[in-house]
Amino acid sequence: MDEPQDPELMKKAQRAQWILYGVMLLFLIIPFVLLWLIRRGTFE
Repeated sequence: MDEPQDPELMKKAQRAQWILYGVMLLFLIIPFVLLWLIRRGTFE
């Protein structure tokens, strides 16, 4: 892992990683939001 890498590639990889983390967080939060909305009776 100590071979020199393209800085542009590194930037892209980092961005992809942050996007992945964001999506994972979204999927963790969505069920709680849905539960909260259902309990409030939004879908009635």
